[in-house]
Amino acid sequence: MRERKENPEISKDLANKIFTVVNPVSANGRTGKNWPNIADYLKKNNIDFVFRKSEYPEHAVSMVRKALKDGYKYIMSVGGDGTANEVVNGFFENGNLINPEAELIIFSRGTGSDFIRSLGIGNSKKEIIEIIKNGRKKLIDIVKIDYINNQNHKTWRYFLNISDAGIGGETVARIEKGGKFFNGKLTYLLGILKTLAFYKNKKFKVKIDDKEIVNDKVNSIVVANGSHFAGGMNIAPGARIDDGLLNLIVLGNLNKLEIITNLYKAYSGRHLSHPKVNSYQGKDIEISSEEKVYLNIDGEAAGKLPAHFKIIPKKISILIL
Repeated sequence: MRERKENPEISKDLANKIFTVVNPVSANGRTGKNWPNIADYLKKNNIDFVFRKSEYPEHAVSMVRKALKDGYKYIMSVGGDGTANEVVNGFFENGNLINPEAELIIFSRGTGSDFIRSLGIGNSKKEIIEIIKNGRKKLIDIVKIDYINNQNHKTWRYFLNISDAGIGGETVARIEKGGKFFNGKLTYLLGILKTLAFYKNKKFKVKIDDKEIVNDKVNSIVVANGSHFAGGMNIAPGARIDDGLLNLIVLGNLNKLEIITNLYKAYSGRHLSHPKVNSYQGKDIEISSEEKVYLNIDGEAAGKLPAHFKIIPKKISILIL
């Protein structure tokens, strides 16, 4: 058997050490600016961790894969929902978990901090210490999506929270170009109001568990594992991250006035009462359009349709209170 060489940068005993991925550009750079203070707080509370800063798209994926192969069990994401998305994809290689015993910790520092709402946890330094020291693990579902990326290539990835196609996808693309200078809710509201000026509803085809449910012009299609997105919008109030089901929200052929007047209702989950809004559940969802439709995955402008979603039940272990 070939002898494995030790990596000098890594402790010999990794049983309780946390490999931490920090995205310094999340929250428009505020995460990087605040990280020294956060790291000092973790050290003062006797948290055993090492950290690496992500430097480019998908860097977190490769760093986490290497860390898991090196023997780390605990992986912490410090950044937004997009950072957590990359970190989770790093748990896998060739479609398989690198270490099925590995556990995820999410210290949400992004603009929206939406996924943690489904976990029932906050984003304070005090709470993350409590989660690390006394938290319990929970097995949660993840979603596999096949889609067309921004380079116009067929690809796939996993995601934790929500993907949407239509006005939401275009809004996220606009926000990424313009920067995230405000909190998540205000950033999204300003983005969607700007997008509304030129956005036109598009014709979608949607199948859920091989049954066609949409073949018409609609505003947006939302595929949800978690319940919230867009800085706290409760878009899928019935979604549960451990029920083995996807929630599908169809925002029908809404006009601009209907979108504006019902936007705030969505933050409290009251939008489902609108006659042009429908909700479904299933395990396998296909969405396509003959028009160009942008796709948002966990708060990032990821590509476009067509897309195929499949739920993978109870796949990732995550620490919660």
